[in-house]
Amino acid sequence: MTVIDSEKVCVFVPFAGGSGLSFETLRRAVSAHMPVVGVTYKSRYQKDLTQAPGTVEAMVNEVIALIDGLAAREVILFGYSLGAIVAYEVARRQHEFGPRLSKLVVAACRAPRIFSCAQLTLDGSEEEFIQTLSKFGAVPDFVLQHSAAKHRMLPSLIKDFQAAALYRHVAGDPVEVPMTVLGGSNDPFAPVEDVMAWEEHSQNFACMEFFEGDHFFLTQHVTAITKTIMEPVGSIARRPVSSRYLDLSTHIR
Repeated sequence: MTVIDSEKVCVFVPFAGGSGLSFETLRRAVSAHMPVVGVTYKSRYQKDLTQAPGTVEAMVNEVIALIDGLAAREVILFGYSLGAIVAYEVARRQHEFGPRLSKLVVAACRAPRIFSCAQLTLDGSEEEFIQTLSKFGAVPDFVLQHSAAKHRMLPSLIKDFQAAALYRHVAGDPVEVPMTVLGGSNDPFAPVEDVMAWEEHSQNFACMEFFEGDHFFLTQHVTAITKTIMEPVGSIARRPVSSRYLDLSTHIR
């Protein structure tokens, strides 16, 4: 029988267009060990987006308010794609909330210093935007394949990517929170070499792991990623990046 640590909470920060209900399979797997809280920004999937966060900073503010209200001793913060940037900026402001961040897991995202949405078409038609999303795999397939899901999620998705495009990393001290970095071996939106650059943003770098797959490699590796999230920081052995991924980094774009 699995013992659930109720004093520790895992907070999931979603990809652009996602919500607290994203990562359903992974959330269920992690929740067998500890409570899980998913982040849903204001006005998510609503017609009126005037209250929705329009910048990464506004997203960070919402996540900080959520964490500060948790009845938990410590928090593991998991951010995916744009959520990785939000989670990183939350970690930089750890002094602003009560629960201690014991671990930061960032996945499927270029390092903050080189983060960019330049490959997406944000100033054209909705169809052009969707086409570039499809090309780079920056949104789950079901959103593009099901008209109801696309209609419901598209306004929030566009607003999130507009916020992401405004993001500029401000230089400062690397974060002290132990950091684990995950990437996909064939992710055109977050190439291997750009994911590897996360190490420069951490004073307490734990490990870096690459998984077979594209931008949403997570769906294929739930068991392994659950283990990585749960693994105590003190027991993580510093693991070198496989040479085959170093080779891949020269041509994945």
